[in-house]
Amino acid sequence: MKLELRNLTKKYGNFTALDRVSITFTEGVYGILGANGAGKSTMMNLLTDNIARTGGQILFNGVDILRLGPRFRRVLGYMPQQQGCYDHMTAQTFLSYMADLKAIPKRRASREIERLLAVTNLTDVRHKKLGGFSGGMKQRVLLAQALLGNPKVVILDEPTAGLDPKERIRIRNFISSMSRRRIILLATHIVSDIESISDEILMMKRGRVVGLDTPAGLLESVASKVKELPCEPYELEWMQERYKVGNVFQRYGETWIRVVGDKLPPIGEFVPDHLTLEDVYLYYLGE
Repeated sequence: MKLELRNLTKKYGNFTALDRVSITFTEGVYGILGANGAGKSTMMNLLTDNIARTGGQILFNGVDILRLGPRFRRVLGYMPQQQGCYDHMTAQTFLSYMADLKAIPKRRASREIERLLAVTNLTDVRHKKLGGFSGGMKQRVLLAQALLGNPKVVILDEPTAGLDPKERIRIRNFISSMSRRRIILLATHIVSDIESISDEILMMKRGRVVGLDTPAGLLESVASKVKELPCEPYELEWMQERYKVGNVFQRYGETWIRVVGDKLPPIGEFVPDHLTLEDVYLYYLGE
């Protein structure tokens, strides 16, 4: 199974939201990292054919998704970033409605809805109207509907936004468990959401791909790009103007900073171990 992007481009007038992106996805979990405006949601909307591309191709197993039409949508599960729920519906009714739109047989749909309500921790509120749900609860409903029909390609746009830490861990573990025999694209700006479950991580900035590798490979790429050093509080603003400063923390009763980049202060200690994807994010995507 293969999902290919070939020179995929999206322009709005003179603004290029996605700039000639070429990448091939196979089975597994792909974390897509980038700040707001990096092009993540634009790429998601092009993959789901919610917006028209300016140029390039999107191929599923060698055939453009525009030619496949409904055949591609039948194998696609999509969770949008925007919470477009029907507030007058209950969670149960909404999932049943979405199952009907996906032409899932009723008996099968009933079993799937039971399982997904349990996984997303919504069983006890299944008969409550969505209008009374918190933002996090609506996120879980949207995730559940994306997984109806056992899709082969799952696109999740900020799936854990608004969830508390316990819910985020639960959802991350579930996403990881269902990754076999599926292509899962998980777009987020929350590094911890993808650090432990992604097979590969795609870094996006200003509509372009600026990095693609396994988590281990990305960590190795910044092995000589991170230093820690003491910093007096009055020097902090000066350092932030000149370097990419990540964490500010206390050590031995002093204020220390963690600096990432090709340009590093002459003093300080390199950090060859205990590197994190936050270091990777700051190196590739930090201004």
